[in-house]
Amino acid sequence: MTDSEKLRRFGFDKIALLVLLLVGFLFAELIVLSQSRFKLSKPVSLPGCGLAVSVPAGGGFSRLSDGFRYNDNEFRLTCIRSDAAMSINWRYFIVPFEKTVDEKFHAQASDMKGVIEKTGSEKLGQFTFDYARIFSEKKATLLFSGIVLLPDGRTLSLEVAQKGRNIDPAEKIFRSLAASATFTPASPLADGRELLDNFRLKTLADIFQKNTRQNYYYIKDYTGRNLGFITDAISLKNNRRDANSLTAVSLYFIHSGINSFAERSLFHSEPNLRSFRWVSQQSNLLINRDLTTSLKLDQQGMITVLTSATSVPQKNIMQKFAFTSTMLPEILFNAFIEGFQQSSFNSVMVDLILSDSRITPALLTRARPQEDAEPNAAPAVEIAFFGTDTSEQTTYFDSDGKISLSEARGKLSYKLEKTQRDLLVADFPAWLEKLEVIEQYVNEKSKD
Repeated sequence: MTDSEKLRRFGFDKIALLVLLLVGFLFAELIVLSQSRFKLSKPVSLPGCGLAVSVPAGGGFSRLSDGFRYNDNEFRLTCIRSDAAMSINWRYFIVPFEKTVDEKFHAQASDMKGVIEKTGSEKLGQFTFDYARIFSEKKATLLFSGIVLLPDGRTLSLEVAQKGRNIDPAEKIFRSLAASATFTPASPLADGRELLDNFRLKTLADIFQKNTRQNYYYIKDYTGRNLGFITDAISLKNNRRDANSLTAVSLYFIHSGINSFAERSLFHSEPNLRSFRWVSQQSNLLINRDLTTSLKLDQQGMITVLTSATSVPQKNIMQKFAFTSTMLPEILFNAFIEGFQQSSFNSVMVDLILSDSRITPALLTRARPQEDAEPNAAPAVEIAFFGTDTSEQTTYFDSDGKISLSEARGKLSYKLEKTQRDLLVADFPAWLEKLEVIEQYVNEKSKD
């Protein structure tokens, strides 16, 4: 082979290598472009909260649920790509963060065993997001995390996680999704806060002016068979020097399948609910096990929860969370429903604190708006619960505006049918002594 032929051959090899490099580069760019291409879905609304967001649509992305799902004090909307290379999480927290935004980002980095590469604050659409870019070498995962603080102690966060180091697809999706979020201050949640303010200041004061009234309800299945009962009452402690002037009590028993449950609750508070003490004892009668939960709201607006069980008497579990303007103890919920029925609102949302310290949002809607109600139709309220065994409830009222019947639907469907004390005692004679203890307690408190 001549020298000129060798040179030409060497030149062709270099050109071929260059072409291969260009093809590889273009192929890589096509992969990046294909990863970055997506459309935004139609806005997905969070019921009652005035919030709507979008997620990627098409491009291999799919949602894990049609809408937001509620669990453990947060609503979540998750979207993943079919090749598992990327995931998107919208998270809406209903309890205020105990940590600052920076502390939250550092906690995320620690959980990922990664490092925070960049932080900032930027207006994207309607909101200004605090954000962080976090990378974990160990997990080969890149995370864009953004946080927005909303009214009523709520927090909205967006997390875009991607396998691999290339930041372009994840950042592009993060920015587009963040800009899609919208918030309307006027919402059932805002109306619920307003109605709760009125409930604390006026409705409870109206209850004080009336004699204590004990309510009795059968718990029935949809065949009419008695499963148990509920009784409750709210009363005034007349000693004006005592700040804890509001007293509420409740007792329920239910037999479902082979098991039976009972719960007794005693509640004390100031008239405006600025502080309270609530103790509930739940009993599983099949295994003879009691669980006691104590909730205490202090003047600083923090609720301390202490839980203990008879099976492990030396082990107490304590936790704390902030009490917000949208929260209501469940033991006062029936009185609140009656207040809603008599109000001018057509839909409100509140956060119910259950006796075991769980929090479940409840969306109340007038079954027939006042302007559309038929003259002879029984007033009714539809209630949607999030995160409990009962998902829906329809509550009906008598001519005095008091609850006469509730129909609950969910994992366990049942009816709460108002009855008289004598009838209830005749059907459940074994509970007479405990009923008398509850009645005596609330009547004594109202006479102090």
